[in-house]
Amino acid sequence: MVFNTFIKCQVCRSITRVRLQVGWQEEHPIVVACGKCGTSLSGSVKIGQDRPGLKFSFDNADEIPDAEADYMVECSGEFPTVKQGKAAELEEVVITPFIRYMNRMKTDDSYEQFGKAVSQLNATEKKWKSYKRIIDLFRSNSEYLVQEIQKEFSGQYFQCRDESEVLRAVHMIEVHGFYSALKKDILDNPSFSAGIMKLDSVQLKSLVDFLNSHDGYHLEELQDLIYKVYDDFIKIYQRLIPALALQYCKDDSFDFEVEGSTTSSFDSVKQFYLDVYEALGNLLVIPVALNNIKYRADANSMNPLEKNVSSLEDYLKLPKASRYHFCLNTEVYTDFLDVVVNAKLRNAIGHNDVECDAVSQVITYIPNPKDRTIKKTEYLLEFENEAMHMFQALLGVSEYLYRLRELSLMYDGKIPLMVQERANWPKKIGRNDPCPCGSGKKYKFCHGKN
Repeated sequence: MVFNTFIKCQVCRSITRVRLQVGWQEEHPIVVACGKCGTSLSGSVKIGQDRPGLKFSFDNADEIPDAEADYMVECSGEFPTVKQGKAAELEEVVITPFIRYMNRMKTDDSYEQFGKAVSQLNATEKKWKSYKRIIDLFRSNSEYLVQEIQKEFSGQYFQCRDESEVLRAVHMIEVHGFYSALKKDILDNPSFSAGIMKLDSVQLKSLVDFLNSHDGYHLEELQDLIYKVYDDFIKIYQRLIPALALQYCKDDSFDFEVEGSTTSSFDSVKQFYLDVYEALGNLLVIPVALNNIKYRADANSMNPLEKNVSSLEDYLKLPKASRYHFCLNTEVYTDFLDVVVNAKLRNAIGHNDVECDAVSQVITYIPNPKDRTIKKTEYLLEFENEAMHMFQALLGVSEYLYRLRELSLMYDGKIPLMVQERANWPKKIGRNDPCPCGSGKKYKFCHGKN
């Protein structure tokens, strides 16, 4: 269904026709700039999915009865739309965003899968208050944690009898809330992350010890970092949904010059982009180290990409932009993340060397502050697509971190080692021999004490 409303700019009095494609969401932001004076007219729309009816609200503009418009903007909470222009020029745009993108999907079921992803994110947003309560109780090791877990999830499956079951129950927030919508390949291939447990146990133990011995990189600190990004994402995810739609489309099916977003502006997503960039930059030490173990048999043995980086210690000294250089698509634990990032644009934002035209949605930035004569451009949708890809990569690292936290509990002797790992142990283990789990303790003081 398409709905039209007309708004008059309170500054220059020009009239904009807002043509809304009603979609799957109950409400979403609308970002519009006055085509004449550039004033932000942004607001939101509440859509009566159960009861027909729409309610708009706009900043710096008044809704008026049908009128002859100076400008026109096509709006959708789900898909990219034709960018704002003169009303007379856009009158011929009659095919709605839903119809256009239905014909651009990669596969026959991509349209349906995208709809499910949006619905899942909306469901996560509605549950986020209770999810966040569980996370906060988990972080504080509260006595009320199990009670709240069993309110949210079936007690039959989450009895929380030990720390491993508690960890798994809290992890379900990520599985239900984010993986199923944004990183489904984790769920489609559970053996992939479980395979981490089969890597060399001594090297995995050394990785856990290395992280826990560095401020800001302790397993719990890294998990807290991820939880903060989740909270930030829930606050702005609706602005990124049209960018998410691009992931379900054929690569050559859209034109950034013609189509853009009416759910976001550069300023509304810029801080999230910066935050997820910084967080992922810290978290990348995990997949990089896992690649080291898998391909070089030593967590501390770096791929020789940079001559001054021969250890994880050297890697942590690198600026964030250089850390991303180690996200190789030739090594499995970084390839799985599918990171898309423009480090030069991120640095330009940090130096305040960036501006975005609200109507054309073109971001102009200076990639090298030492030569301010050179400028580059990127479209807002591309920028948002990078933010979404970084968040999805963060979900992948979170799964790796979950496995490391499981291993940490095993090394501390708090939960039994996995059956498949014990199957690789020697048949006879002396009581004074080092425990095969890699803890560094004697077997009699570790997994042999029972």
